[in-house]
Amino acid sequence: MRLTSLKSKLWAIVFCSFLVRVIAFFLLPNTPSNLAPDEGGYAHLTETVSQGLPINKSGYSESFYHISRSLVLPASFLCRIGVSGLNSVRIIASLYGLLSLILIGNFFFRIIKVSGNLQKSREILFLISLTIFGFLPSHFCWSILGLREAAMEFWVIVVFVIVFEIFQTKKNMRPIFFIGICTAIPMVFSSRPQAGWVLGISLLIYSLLRINMRVSQILIPVTLIGIFLGFGLITGTTTGTTTGTTTGTTLGNPILSIIDQSDEILMHHELNQIGAASVIRTITCPVSEETKFGRYLCLAYRTPYTTYTFFFRPFVGADITSNWSLIAALENILWLLVLIYILLMLIRNRHLSFFEQMVPSLLFTSIYSLAASAYEGNMGTAFRHKSLILLVVILLLASTIVATQERKAEHAEISGSSQE
Repeated sequence: MRLTSLKSKLWAIVFCSFLVRVIAFFLLPNTPSNLAPDEGGYAHLTETVSQGLPINKSGYSESFYHISRSLVLPASFLCRIGVSGLNSVRIIASLYGLLSLILIGNFFFRIIKVSGNLQKSREILFLISLTIFGFLPSHFCWSILGLREAAMEFWVIVVFVIVFEIFQTKKNMRPIFFIGICTAIPMVFSSRPQAGWVLGISLLIYSLLRINMRVSQILIPVTLIGIFLGFGLITGTTTGTTTGTTTGTTLGNPILSIIDQSDEILMHHELNQIGAASVIRTITCPVSEETKFGRYLCLAYRTPYTTYTFFFRPFVGADITSNWSLIAALENILWLLVLIYILLMLIRNRHLSFFEQMVPSLLFTSIYSLAASAYEGNMGTAFRHKSLILLVVILLLASTIVATQERKAEHAEISGSSQE
């Protein structure tokens, strides 16, 4: 195959990812990985669902099934044709990862096309960006193990791509876009409800920022429908569950759910510390936490520390407790260097290229990072959950590099004009 066009090169990266995923699948152990012991639980739940048994027979609750359905349900179909539960969740997770890579490849191609600039250097930059997204060790690892991360990431990307198509290509809200958003948001809820809330809120904020556009006025109710559908899926208020039961709710419950989850952040932070080898300690707050107001003040007080921990720990030094934590620490050095470079170039250039295309994902990343950093109780899960924002970090890096190239070209043009 001759790799002469940008599309052919993008597809070559996708094909390489497919081959590596197939090889990795056969190299994985026949037992849950030490990196992700949770995949054993998803595998057992998948087998229970495939046999048509009540969820409680798996040892897990209905609510746990509801928040992992985007992974477990498709995996259960493979299980019914004879594939083991563990292999089923791994295959589905890997397929989600491959589909995410395809979506991102198309997204990069569309950004270049919309910008109207097909410079060779820009093509190479996006090819490198796609390669990093597809093969960064930790990100690739989470997408081939039987975890919810790959499913969550795929459906979040689906929403970003749809929003890009609506706003950047000046298209009307076609039925396919309506269906896509009303499907993708509930699927995010069905993989991790917290990410579903953040995604929905981010879309609402973005729509309000561009409320003068007709498409924004349409996107607001569409997003709200997606949020209510997602909330219904995780609370069992839709057409039922595998046991045929339903529960009631009111229209006020989604708002109450957001408030409740905000109040329980500290509790989940402490629960996530139990049995962890790399505990994130809770720093002492100078304000009493006996009142709700005090708890919120303490969350704000701890934000700089928790955000730093979320992005850069485990780090080389005292955080190293195993070979895996050493590997994570080495990768976090790369994260640190990249984010420092982005910050310095942003200060120097004072703008970002293709900024408009990134606004929805930047809003999501900002809210998600602050919420996740307060929620995490150990560095292992924090490092894993951080993979969801890898795409935005890559986009920011590419944006600052392009902005730097544009600034240099502009200065060169000015210098050339002055010499004439």
